[in-house]
Amino acid sequence: MESTVVREAPRPSPRAVAYSGVLVDPRPLAVATQILVLVSTVVQVVLALTLGSNPTRFANAAGIYGIGTIAAVAVFLLWFRRCRRNAEVLAPGGHRYPVGRAVWSWFTPLVMWWAPRRITLDIWRAGGSVGGAWVIEAWWVAWLANSAGVVAYSFISHGKGDSPYVAVVHLVGAVLAVLMVRQVTAAQDVMVGAAAATPA
Repeated sequence: MESTVVREAPRPSPRAVAYSGVLVDPRPLAVATQILVLVSTVVQVVLALTLGSNPTRFANAAGIYGIGTIAAVAVFLLWFRRCRRNAEVLAPGGHRYPVGRAVWSWFTPLVMWWAPRRITLDIWRAGGSVGGAWVIEAWWVAWLANSAGVVAYSFISHGKGDSPYVAVVHLVGAVLAVLMVRQVTAAQDVMVGAAAATPA
């Protein structure tokens, strides 16, 4: 007669249990966001430096990096909203904007110039962090320079994209965006880890 060995299913880690409730792990989206931001930025800068002196050829190549940029923006917004929803659980009532504004604030005229920064700072503080917000502030300045500044330069230069200013702003903005995503995600993960280590 053969004996049947019943193996117990592996138990999830305390951190996985903590995330399985109303909190959702932002780390996979954070990694995807960082990769897409860096790759799309490098492609954009390379194309700008090689084709930027010819506005027509540069515009024709826009589709190459346009898809990557759209993907990076979409994943970033998914990550941003997920962190904002987690922040509502970690620090309920401590936010200046509701969860629904996490995405729409980026597309609302005028509001887009300051609301996302405030939402990011609220998410950062909800993760238990009170210092080190300089990364967020530096990222926001770079984002403004990368959006308004590059658009203004493109208008003045009639579409030329080979400016050292454009290349530097893109690269600095990408690096700071990666650091910001990493910092905010790590702050939330520390909070979840602390909650998982606390006996029920």
